[in-house]
Amino acid sequence: MGFKRFYILLTSTLLLFVLAGCSGSSGASNSKAAKMEPDTFSEQDMAIYKVDNSKEKVSYGMRRKDAEKVLGTGSVGIPNSYTYESGVSVLYRDDKAVAITLKRESQGTYRTGRGAETGMTKANIKELYGEKYAFESNEKYMEYYYDTEAKQLVEGSAIKLNSLSGEELRAKQLVSTAYDAEGNAMLIILLDGQAANTFK
Repeated sequence: MGFKRFYILLTSTLLLFVLAGCSGSSGASNSKAAKMEPDTFSEQDMAIYKVDNSKEKVSYGMRRKDAEKVLGTGSVGIPNSYTYESGVSVLYRDDKAVAITLKRESQGTYRTGRGAETGMTKANIKELYGEKYAFESNEKYMEYYYDTEAKQLVEGSAIKLNSLSGEELRAKQLVSTAYDAEGNAMLIILLDGQAANTFK
């Protein structure tokens, strides 16, 4: 009888450690996204994550077969662009993700590395990404530009994508957001300059 109690106690203790470890690692992953400072940029900014499982992500540069392990099979839109049931669209170049779009339907299912989702207000998104580099061409659009060569965010007004080509375009990364009449995000797009400029 004593051995049986010891075995149950040992098993229960091990189970608690395993559960604590799992929730701890999940929490660490979520808090990692939450700790991203505004007015900064990192690789995490070019990825989307499942809201209920932050280990499942789709990131810029990911191969289509790997992205579809998370998203499922998509339907073809414009050439090399696929739309998925979850409200996510991905544009691929050379079979790698170069533009990832969160549409309205993705709300509650996918978020960006900072926690931005469609349905959020512009003010909420500014809290996550920062004020300093927010470029607003008008009240319905807001963008952040990152120069991967200089490794820094840059003023949107200083970026002239039309004057760039090839590697220069691909070296620019953007977080682009569009808002409805109520000021809520209806699109969040993570893409490079070439995808923004040519849809390719």
